Amino acid sequence: MNSRLSRRYATLQKQLAAIGPVSQGSVAFQPPGSWRWTFKVQGKTACVALSKEQASQMLQAIGNHKRLEGIVREMREITQTLILENVPGVRRRKPLSAIPKAR
Repeated sequence: MNSRLSRRYATLQKQLAAIGPVSQGSVAFQPPGSWRWTFKVQGKTACVALSKEQASQMLQAIGNHKRLEGIVREMREITQTLILENVPGVRRRKPLSAIPKAR
């Protein structure tokens, strides 16, 4: 078992647990003085008017969501590497380095 990858995975788990509220979408300022949150619902775009305070918190939640996605992507890559390198498997014609990483 690769201890460096295992330690990195544990660090990512802690980072994941520390993420606050999450949301998808985007927030944009709409003159005069209003904010809009735009997001997808069943493949269709929806918009909601927000106050300045709501926009601030929604922006933070969207940033948290982007961090969450990055952490989960890295955790997935580490998991795949650990399984392929440490769990007995089948004989391969191609070396693991030739197999593209799943995204």
